[in-house]
Amino acid sequence: MAALVVPALMPAALRAQAVVFRDPGSTGGVQLADLPAGAAPTLGQTRGDWTEVTLQGWVRSAAVSPSTRDGYDLVVNVRAGETLRAAPNAGGAGVGRLRYGVLLRRVAEQNGWIQVRRTGWIQRSAAPAKPAPTKPAPTPAAASGKPAQTAKPAGVPAESTASAAPAASPPAPAAASAASASGDRVELAANAPIYAAPGAGTLGTLQRGASGRTVGQTGEWVKVQLEGWVRESDLKAAAGGALVGVTAAEVRANPDRFVGQTVEWRVQYISLQTADQLRPELPQGQPYLLVRGPLPEAGFVYVSVRRDQLPQVRTLQPLQELVVRGVLRAAQTRYLPTPVLELVSLRTAEAAAQ
Repeated sequence: MAALVVPALMPAALRAQAVVFRDPGSTGGVQLADLPAGAAPTLGQTRGDWTEVTLQGWVRSAAVSPSTRDGYDLVVNVRAGETLRAAPNAGGAGVGRLRYGVLLRRVAEQNGWIQVRRTGWIQRSAAPAKPAPTKPAPTPAAASGKPAQTAKPAGVPAESTASAAPAASPPAPAAASAASASGDRVELAANAPIYAAPGAGTLGTLQRGASGRTVGQTGEWVKVQLEGWVRESDLKAAAGGALVGVTAAEVRANPDRFVGQTVEWRVQYISLQTADQLRPELPQGQPYLLVRGPLPEAGFVYVSVRRDQLPQVRTLQPLQELVVRGVLRAAQTRYLPTPVLELVSLRTAEAAAQ
């Protein structure tokens, strides 16, 4: 008797960045979330060119509101979107980026964080390739001379059988292997947006096959360096001159290059503090912001503020995400690997996304 083959829900790494849609069938539909290449959502059934995925992770309690729409419990209330994390803390690895207004189901709650779940659809081209088939062990049916069960066509989600061992995982594709050493050449496996910084706004879309060189990595995000040509008539002098996308790790590794430069970082506000003798890089008594970042890095940054900037600073709420622009005064302090900025301007993440 042939073994019964049943679909299996299983996590597997995406081979390209993907947008999660509410329904299969159209890229013009309602968008739920953005997933980076290498993310591992739980895969479900396939319909034509679409694969079902289930996302599960943690979000800040402040980032969602109660909802009773369509049988869901919660809705994302942050206009800039909210990072879905693997663990209930701001340093948890990012699973994906939920869009504003997405409905979610509550799974659990812990210390100001809520575990949520949502099912949607991605284009099958971004889903993991089906592993190469392995030779099954002989079965009673095969030994008796009965015809073997035929394999399913390529592109069907991974399956499990009662009589065969699971196939080996497929090798990671080139674009998803950018976690390799800095300087490696990589190539995009699909059209993908390029971001100014991890989780920040997009600069444009790169075409499939575009190649570049990896120059850094922070968590799920890989920084790439590309070269290309544009018409001179399409260029103008840059305004502001702030460096965008520089990581704290890069700053510490090459302080001579970055100290004195203006950088723009996405951070999470913790509190307003006053400098003491343990922070000699700041004048004693100087007010400064203690912030987490630059996101998605899990470290901290000290952002010194002038007295005339205090009224704006005092309106900030703990754990609020901000985009700060400041002059880098120190790559790290004497006692901690914490960069020091002198604040030039700040915006809420919501305002920066508009």
